[in-house]
Amino acid sequence: MYPEVDYVKIGQRIKTARLEKGYSQADVGTLVGCSNNHISHVEVGQTKVSLAMLLKLAFVLEKDFDFFLLDTPYAKCDSIINYEIADKLNQCNTTTLITVSKIIDVLIEQQNMLSTDKKNASTNI
Repeated sequence: MYPEVDYVKIGQRIKTARLEKGYSQADVGTLVGCSNNHISHVEVGQTKVSLAMLLKLAFVLEKDFDFFLLDTPYAKCDSIINYEIADKLNQCNTTTLITVSKIIDVLIEQQNMLSTDKKNASTNI
């Protein structure tokens, strides 16, 4: 079973990208061939954005398609690292980076322990 697509989160990403470009909803609507009301509904998740529209938005807003999926279960790990984590890490000083690295080590250890526990549980059935 596949996770549901979170259109609200995708809409929030569209809005973020639009605001970064300094566009109004009407500007974007004109550029992609729809009304500003449609853009408004997409941004709040009231209307599901189509694949064709999302591709147009990615082009007009100069974002990779993956950018719009970052807050969803369909995000690629590389995209999350490149778009979200790398930018945040670049804002950190050396002390904070050392702390973040240690936190990541702990999280990886926990992830590995959970994975091992699941494997052991499935073989005991």
